Amino acid sequence: MKKLVLFTAVVLLSCAGLSAQEDQDSLKGKWLVGGSFGFEKDKTSGSERTDFSLLPSVGFFIDNDIAVGLSAGYEQTKINNDKKEFYGVIPYARKYWFPQSKLMPFAQGDIRLGWAKDSVDDTFAWGINIRPGITYRLNESIAFDATVGRFGYDNEGEDSDNYGLGLSLNDLSLGIIIFL
Repeated sequence: MKKLVLFTAVVLLSCAGLSAQEDQDSLKGKWLVGGSFGFEKDKTSGSERTDFSLLPSVGFFIDNDIAVGLSAGYEQTKINNDKKEFYGVIPYARKYWFPQSKLMPFAQGDIRLGWAKDSVDDTFAWGINIRPGITYRLNESIAFDATVGRFGYDNEGEDSDNYGLGLSLNDLSLGIIIFL
């Protein structure tokens, strides 16, 4: 429920920015520094799930509407007493639409590389995903960032294939970006 309220607020703020386009300088050659933080706890009929993530990120605009970058960090999923962790890097590329406006929808392609660890195994993890997203610029230097859902595949060992297509709020990531 919290994610739905937060997502609705981001969409409403973004829609307000559609009518207020600004003449901003080109983004080509600018750096973006930021990241995302996530926390969710879900209790249902005898089961408890806790998700936590911390992914700092840095990127560079190679063109006015295309950025490439790298996220690195930590993700943890705990279901009852079973804990699964991921340490790794996520190189990405983003294609922005309307890069001169306050509201900048984008498509992000990313590759997930790192180590997955649980109570039984420590294994190489990898994946490839495409994520829709939106960036809302508060001003020329600061923006809110969100991705919702994914189309892709993740593998965290022999018995851990995860693939999907959808706009689920379970795949919601919120962050802040500083343009340099």
